Amino acid sequence: MSKPTVLIALTSLCAEGTPVLVLDLCRQWLVWGIQPVVVTLYDEPRDLEPELRSLKVPLHSLTLPAQGYRRYGQLAVGIYRLVRQYRAQALLSMPFGWHTFMAAGARLAGVQRVAAHVGNYPPVGSPSFSKFRQQVQWGRSLTDRLLCCSGYIQAGVVQHFGVPEAETQVVYNACAWEPEGDRLPRSVHQPLTIGMVARLEIHKDQPTLIQAAQRLKHQGIPIQVQLIGEGSRRAEYEALVAELGLEDCVTLLGMRRDIPDVLRQMDLFVFAAKPDEGFGIALVEAMVMGVPVVATQVGACCEVLQDGDLGWLVPPGNPDRLAETIRYVANHPDQAQAVAKKAQDVAQHLFAIATMARDYATVLNILPEQMPYDRSSRADPGSRAQWPSFGR
Repeated sequence: MSKPTVLIALTSLCAEGTPVLVLDLCRQWLVWGIQPVVVTLYDEPRDLEPELRSLKVPLHSLTLPAQGYRRYGQLAVGIYRLVRQYRAQALLSMPFGWHTFMAAGARLAGVQRVAAHVGNYPPVGSPSFSKFRQQVQWGRSLTDRLLCCSGYIQAGVVQHFGVPEAETQVVYNACAWEPEGDRLPRSVHQPLTIGMVARLEIHKDQPTLIQAAQRLKHQGIPIQVQLIGEGSRRAEYEALVAELGLEDCVTLLGMRRDIPDVLRQMDLFVFAAKPDEGFGIALVEAMVMGVPVVATQVGACCEVLQDGDLGWLVPPGNPDRLAETIRYVANHPDQAQAVAKKAQDVAQHLFAIATMARDYATVLNILPEQMPYDRSSRADPGSRAQWPSFGR
């Protein structure tokens, strides 16, 4: 019997976020006898190409133009041809919105199941949102399930896109890393190493962390803040660091491929985000590595940290409260380590790559029958009623 084959669509092979998630998904599916084929909308960047080729995962790029309506037709035709070429049974679209045109091509080619991953989407009320919402509506009859990365995102899809909850499902993003032994509590006499891993883009909030670092420095607290990630706001953030006189204690490290090693060197992980943050996989990665976490009190962060039970939450855009909370955690290392250990235990179960891979494969109907599947191991995201209505 031939392997079930699934076509996975990505925007690019950039070494962060969703593409890394797909790399881990491919590894797990190959172990189970599921054959992934990866297609990207654009040629660059291609950071993860060596890893995927080492797994013998077929790679294709549609090389879409950056603008113009013709690209939607090119997208549908490209997916149609790849489905026919590989006789794929399923399509998993990681770009949300684009999935409508991919689903059209896949259905014409005879694909049996289509699902789309839903992470962040355009802010409600923004110029692009109405068009985006219409695309999602067009795709409803072609898509079996919208796989939301959090309960917060699921609530937003139902509320803002008019999609019935029955057409959605929460499948948490996952982390495939394994911790290496227990961390020792930090001494209160050591300088505090603080890190944040995130794109340098407007939907994150590194400026609040930079401003909090200024408060801590003025209070005489020895700190080193490391900002890991790249993006269009790099020059702006470098200018802010210089303006506040923080060149000696705030460093922009750029994109790193050794994030587990970087996290091991951190005493505290801070995730400063805007209210429309969809999940925050970096939060989970820090939790898995046993690093104490302070995050912004917004929907997805509250969900991942279980309303502050697994870390500390601070109001958004408030550098004074962030600095105060960082100082508290630094002065209570034993408590910080106990909370981090609890978070680590939860994260290793709730955000396991095997759980995510099984849920995706089940929705796409590609899970091999001979593989044991213990449904009791499936993460329970809870009902949508647990998550409030969030205006964006």
